[in-house]
Amino acid sequence: MSSLKPAFSFPTPYGVEVPVHRPDPIDPSDPDAFCFGMEATAICAGIHDKAERARFAVDAGALGRLPPLEEYGGRELLHVSIQRPADPAVYHSIMASSANTPIEAWVTGAMDRPRWCDRGAFLIDIIGENMETAGSERDPLEGVYAFGVALLLTGALEHLGEKQIDCIEAAAFYALAAHDEYAKAGRDWLFPVRKTWFRDWAAARPRYRRLIRALRGPMDLPGWFGEIGGPKP
Repeated sequence: MSSLKPAFSFPTPYGVEVPVHRPDPIDPSDPDAFCFGMEATAICAGIHDKAERARFAVDAGALGRLPPLEEYGGRELLHVSIQRPADPAVYHSIMASSANTPIEAWVTGAMDRPRWCDRGAFLIDIIGENMETAGSERDPLEGVYAFGVALLLTGALEHLGEKQIDCIEAAAFYALAAHDEYAKAGRDWLFPVRKTWFRDWAAARPRYRRLIRALRGPMDLPGWFGEIGGPKP
């Protein structure tokens, strides 16, 4: 009887990394085989509630196959198309207005990280550093600084040339872009998981929540999105 041992971690579309296992002993007929455990499978299937994931695992074991995802709060992975902005020129506008704006650091950092789990971590760090350098949340110009950050973010996203959103990290940042088309795509992806996966993801990232709070004035954020940021301190 074979056993499983963790081989590496897999970033799921919902912002949670899960272990991927390698059979032991390895099957000579399929030496490159890897597999997920039932908990990881349930997370990949979008089942947020821990008790429902446990029930899913028990039922799958009894059936010898995966039961219907929707019976446990699971879902098919959402893919949202990103429409090309009517005027995709934020990057060029920033460069024309000030040669000292650090837009290239944003662009290079985002493009150097092809996985959104890594790209998202980079963006969180650079956003947080910019906001914290500008001042405290009680600064009356906090919204002005935040909108400048949103423009830098938008300029970086323009360079990626992406046509589709299929993970929570991408959706979270496109949702705060200055282009209406980008913002709509990000928010459309997040809306079905706004009270579950997105709530958890944002709760673990205070710098991201600060940006949401600061953008409530200069940007027209939907009510449910603004609630994710929480009240100002």
